[in-house]
Amino acid sequence: MANARKIALLAVGGLLAILLLAAVALVLLVDVNTHKARLEAVASDALGMEVRIAGKLGVGFLPGLHATMEDVRIRNRGSDVASAKEILLGIELLPLLHNELRFVNIEMVRPRISIERDIDGKYNIERPEEESGRKPVGETEGTRFSLDVKNISVSGGTLLYSDKKTGEELEAGDFSLGVSRLQIAGRNVTDYRKNLSFVAEFACKEFRKGNLTVSNLKLRGEAKDGVYAMRPVTAARFVYSGSGGKVTGDRIALGVENLSIGDDATADLLRRISFSGAAGIGEFRADNLVITDLKSSVAGKDGVLDLNPVSMRLFGGEGSGSLRADYSGSAPRYRVRYSLSRFRVDEFLKALSPKKTAEGPMSLSATLSVRGKSSEEMRRTADGEVSLRGEDLTITGVDLDRMFSRYEASQSFNLVDVGAFFIAGPFAPLVTKGYNFASLFRGSGGSTRIRALVSDWKVERGVARAKDVAMATNENRIALTGGLDFAHERFDDVTVAVVDGKGCAKIRQKIRGPFRKPEVEKANVLQSVAGPVLKLFQQTRNLLGEKCKVFYAGSVAPTK
Repeated sequence: MANARKIALLAVGGLLAILLLAAVALVLLVDVNTHKARLEAVASDALGMEVRIAGKLGVGFLPGLHATMEDVRIRNRGSDVASAKEILLGIELLPLLHNELRFVNIEMVRPRISIERDIDGKYNIERPEEESGRKPVGETEGTRFSLDVKNISVSGGTLLYSDKKTGEELEAGDFSLGVSRLQIAGRNVTDYRKNLSFVAEFACKEFRKGNLTVSNLKLRGEAKDGVYAMRPVTAARFVYSGSGGKVTGDRIALGVENLSIGDDATADLLRRISFSGAAGIGEFRADNLVITDLKSSVAGKDGVLDLNPVSMRLFGGEGSGSLRADYSGSAPRYRVRYSLSRFRVDEFLKALSPKKTAEGPMSLSATLSVRGKSSEEMRRTADGEVSLRGEDLTITGVDLDRMFSRYEASQSFNLVDVGAFFIAGPFAPLVTKGYNFASLFRGSGGSTRIRALVSDWKVERGVARAKDVAMATNENRIALTGGLDFAHERFDDVTVAVVDGKGCAKIRQKIRGPFRKPEVEKANVLQSVAGPVLKLFQQTRNLLGEKCKVFYAGSVAPTK
């Protein structure tokens, strides 16, 4: 028995020695470049594309048997599909005895991959046999395709994708990739996705897709039996520049679990994927809007993306809500539920005036739904309700009660200023693009206490209608009626008025026209010319029992 083991060991040792000598001889005696044309032909036939090795082809033995190829190019349909400055293939020795090629590792230096989809929906990586209905390599009945690579590394890579049909473009520049334990085992090519396993780490200095740019993107991915996970996915910053302005996000973190892709290749990718996970952004900026500590649970299935719950800090308050984005139909649909409790009004008003004009806590709630592929379509289809409320607020720089008590002052004082700042509240940043509301706080002095503020709106087909919109100071009530047409960006017969205890208008002012260039009427002249005469007229009317036309009958109570 001992002799048998000894003989076996000697045989294995002799075999290894023979392989070693053969490999050395191969390196020293054979000029592998003479076989370049044959290798190109075999690779072209296997891929169904044109493969060319423009540089040198070499074979080495240290640190293990390996082949190197320089300046490799792959073309299909008359355009470049992929290229690499250098490719190194590490090969296992023993499987070569059985005519089996097994890679230990694959290294690619400065690869460039370019994938295009033409106006007919054909990809430049599709092979002619796939178009004609013939079975491509690996799909012949009774054959098996398998791949087992311990390590794959890519450095300095570039990935380009363009869709001539939709105009969509994608670019990943200067990326690196490390893949370990890559295995594919299946009956045919269609089994790849279900029988794919790997662990991968990806890093990209800059990723671009349309108007979106992501910097320092990193992720770790895993796959087993066609189910994927990416955790964590991080990025230093993203920037989106569109027609609506610039949006940025810093310190992005994302984790995705149970990611799978359906088999229906004719369906859009968003309708084929399903996943669950969590997302977070340290700081989000859009114009003067700054959101911090944004966190959300995320789930997607059948083209529907759910972010629920969503939490954040905004204007010094705590926000929470949910977002549903439905891409399963012909046009995307979005539904938002949101509430922001006890935020600081001074932070909210920074968008209108850099000077501190007010202070105190407020609360916001909104339920909105929109649909469409553009911002114009979404404005036109907006439906829902929005509410802004507050108590015990303070306006600094102006004493409204003193100004309202002097009717003659109303000829130079615009009620619309008050309406935009404190009554049209939730929409104020959107409707004040062409109006100088800072005049309210210019040189008058004093302060005003706002006992109560209610701003409730109903949104239908892109038009917000005032339901209950008013505020009360210590001595007066100011109310607003009319609508804000966001579809056409116009004021729709908006009227602001100072009302008495019965809700009748004492002074009123109208604003109409486009948001960017509104027309503001002067305050009602009859009621603002002479205070004593007006008061006597009102007293006489009250004695006679004449009823006024009620301008406001909402929830903000009159001063006692």
